[in-house]
Amino acid sequence: MFAVVSYSTAGVHTTVNEISVVDDSLYESVMRLDAETKERWEREYRQAERVSIEPGLAAEIQATEDFSILDLLEYVPEERNQGYCPNCWAWPATGILGIALNVQQGIRDRLSVQYINTCGEEYNLYPRIECCEGGNINMFAAFYRATERAIPWSNRNADWHDGGLIRCNTLCDSIGKSPNYPISDIRARTIDIHDLPEEDVISNIKNVLHQDRGVYFSIFYPDAADLRNFNEFWSNRDTDYVYDLDYYCGHEWVPEEAAGHAVLCVGYHDDEATDSNDYWIMLNSWGVTDGRPQGLFRVDMHMNYDCQYSNYYAFGAETLNVTFKTDMEAPEAPSIAGPSSGKARTRYTYTVSAIDPQGDDVSLFVDWDDGSDSGWVGPVASGEEIELTHWWLRKGDYTITAQAKDIEDRESAWSTLPVSMPYTRQTFLERILDWLIDLLYPPT
Repeated sequence: MFAVVSYSTAGVHTTVNEISVVDDSLYESVMRLDAETKERWEREYRQAERVSIEPGLAAEIQATEDFSILDLLEYVPEERNQGYCPNCWAWPATGILGIALNVQQGIRDRLSVQYINTCGEEYNLYPRIECCEGGNINMFAAFYRATERAIPWSNRNADWHDGGLIRCNTLCDSIGKSPNYPISDIRARTIDIHDLPEEDVISNIKNVLHQDRGVYFSIFYPDAADLRNFNEFWSNRDTDYVYDLDYYCGHEWVPEEAAGHAVLCVGYHDDEATDSNDYWIMLNSWGVTDGRPQGLFRVDMHMNYDCQYSNYYAFGAETLNVTFKTDMEAPEAPSIAGPSSGKARTRYTYTVSAIDPQGDDVSLFVDWDDGSDSGWVGPVASGEEIELTHWWLRKGDYTITAQAKDIEDRESAWSTLPVSMPYTRQTFLERILDWLIDLLYPPT
């Protein structure tokens, strides 16, 4: 399903292509797309490759009444809040990415939403990803195919800070790209929920969840009254209340009032004995309320998945096929800074550092080209500078070489710095000292 509109409980109303809007505070953080874009996204949804359904999970699913993958996702409920920025589509997709990182690499880390919100427009993608504008899961996948990396929320300027009244002021270059998690490939996949018996639809969504994969779920509200109804449900009900999305079906689609949202489905409750209280567990991106300390809500599982407004489906379900790189990269070749010339038997200071693509700690090794070396020094943090001092006994030309290795003993290429300790005019005592050195330590 296409996430045509993003929505938040407070914010500034934005529009695209001069579409008229209702002057109503309900729409303070809503963005609409024109009919051409909506049609293109609907077409992408229908034509997308279908997610793989694993038949071997059928018995497990049949025997399971309650299931959740929420514990695979690292998030802080209060900070999972898009605020005034209408980019709801990026939050569930980033959640799916984070779950995949945990499942594939055993790394439980909160991933940045700010990254795509700020840096999306830096890449030559179509459609273009603008800061605090609408998008869909296909655009999300295209961005990460281009960047080939996910970055932690904890990186410099990668935490979410575009949710306030003043937004989109962060430069992409200011966001720290290291450490990061390299991505081999990422593709959007549609989950079949339309034109099928209800039990098949439910089985398909459950199957993806039992694969330990999040489900990107789209919801559309055809008019202002329906949007207000959902807003009041979120604000005034608690987590245990089960919301019926069929409430909207049969209502007229009002272009000036319609809105949409995307959330992350992370689990379900399905009692075989009765259909009266079966539900999907949805994670929102509107922070928390008194009754929703985890930012969750429940949706009636037995809904009309074929509900449509003006030939557009009201609901959609998608996920991501993500492959993180298992061959993690070695550190970059170290940098060496210090004097390139000087006097023999005078001590000089050299600064050495190396960056690891994954942000691992590194150790550094320096060969002074005079038969001595520093040994492995460290580990120190990626990019941290260390100072080493050295003096050369004899005059001559030398080449300092340095190498880095990470905590997994992946070694970098060597770096070099030529240095010269040239012959200069000497005092009588210096000449005597050189003669004694040559006598005691003959040149080889």
